[in-house]
Amino acid sequence: MKQSFLDIKDRKIEYATFGNFSKNSPVLILLHEGLGSVAMWRDIPKLIHEKTKMNILVYSRFGYGKSSKAELPRPTNYMSVEAEKYLPIILQKMSITKYFLIGHSDGGTIAALGSINKSNRELLGTILIAPHFFVENESIRAIEETTDQYINKKLKNKLEKYHNDVDNAFFGWSNVWLSSNFKEWNVSNYLSEIKIPVLIIQGTNDPYGTINQVQILEDKLKSKLRKVIIENCGHNPFHEFPEMTIKCIDKFIKKLL
Repeated sequence: MKQSFLDIKDRKIEYATFGNFSKNSPVLILLHEGLGSVAMWRDIPKLIHEKTKMNILVYSRFGYGKSSKAELPRPTNYMSVEAEKYLPIILQKMSITKYFLIGHSDGGTIAALGSINKSNRELLGTILIAPHFFVENESIRAIEETTDQYINKKLKNKLEKYHNDVDNAFFGWSNVWLSSNFKEWNVSNYLSEIKIPVLIIQGTNDPYGTINQVQILEDKLKSKLRKVIIENCGHNPFHEFPEMTIKCIDKFIKKLL
């Protein structure tokens, strides 16, 4: 693993790579959840690299990990901003021309929106892990509970070791989701614009989102879709069912290479 920083207009993005990057070799880009970072992936990037033999890039978005702070408050369309503005900058700075996107939770939404590829770079396929396309009551209740845990210090103490500014990371995320303006947030109409194959993995016991997220993707998507529903799995299939999740990813990728 190699770790470093990208400079983006006097701000820094933390990133890590696995494998030997070479021109035209495909890269798997991992996009973290709403409270994630490079470090919070733990050993998942390494395990994916070992299984797929692919080059891996992980990075912490602004406000997370060791990256520069996010400018708060985030706009309600912050995931669209990440997909349309910052992801292309990352691709350009890392000289990536051929790639897959793997996103979890918020990162899954960013991956889906980033799959509406309008550049000359070649996106081969997208893997969505517990993504959100619209707001559900279940999501709001789960985030309210998570916020209570954070305010009571229990969660804050756990997250502090992963983020340089843990309040910037947490409230930059929760304040958007719990705002009245966000209740109408819905990006499902954009899903029909995705032209590449998609794999979606969803747990049946995910407190942050239901199978309805999978259903709306199935209804809207016009390209090839593979769906994997994991029984008795919560919001993080990578950590709850790592072997199954990585095996599904490997199979999906190999069919497209």
